Amino acid sequence: MRKNKPILPSRFLPKVVKNFVKDSKGVAAVEFALIAPLLLLLFLGTVEVSLAVAVDRKLSRTSSAVADLVTQLQTPSASDVEAIFGVTDRIMFPYTNRIPCVVISQLETTFDANQNGTVEASETDLVTIVRASFDNRSASPFYTSPPVAQCDKSNVGLDPDENARQARMVGSEFDLPDPIETNNSTIWVAEVEYDHRPIIGFFSTKGVSGISVDRSTFTLGDRIYLRPRNG
Repeated sequence: MRKNKPILPSRFLPKVVKNFVKDSKGVAAVEFALIAPLLLLLFLGTVEVSLAVAVDRKLSRTSSAVADLVTQLQTPSASDVEAIFGVTDRIMFPYTNRIPCVVISQLETTFDANQNGTVEASETDLVTIVRASFDNRSASPFYTSPPVAQCDKSNVGLDPDENARQARMVGSEFDLPDPIETNNSTIWVAEVEYDHRPIIGFFSTKGVSGISVDRSTFTLGDRIYLRPRNG
């Protein structure tokens, strides 16, 4: 009986390669496995960015509404401002667990007096002073207060270009933008600020160590200036 000759590897290998190239089974699964991580990163990034943008828009609406209501009162008292702070959690809905720190301050701009007691006539000597300031840190039946730690930011030596989280010191100077700084004028400024923490986090690469998830907070805020308008 004649035995079949064994197939030599040199003759069998080209056939295996050809069959492998022609075989299309599982291609979709391989492609999905390759692009699935990228799609997942894009989806999570879209969720986080959309949430941050939505909260930021809510903060802008909060500062605008609070300033708009306060400037319609002739001499708003602390209780009046507290009642106005009640719009905060309503505007922030459905993000009611993200109540920002809100500060509303009354500013007055006048010419600064020189050492001789006379009034300078140059616009470069205009000075803006804080005449009254309120914040929403205290517990009140009118509104939901933000977490104490969130607004624990000393206003002593606060940079005027930085949003306040606590009531500003009465008598301290405030650096108004030049276009709205005029002599003998009163203006209200509403400041809101919030430390936003991502739900999942943002993916980042750190050298050759691979991909890491950054869940550190970042500050969102807004500031708006309005003049009193009584009608």
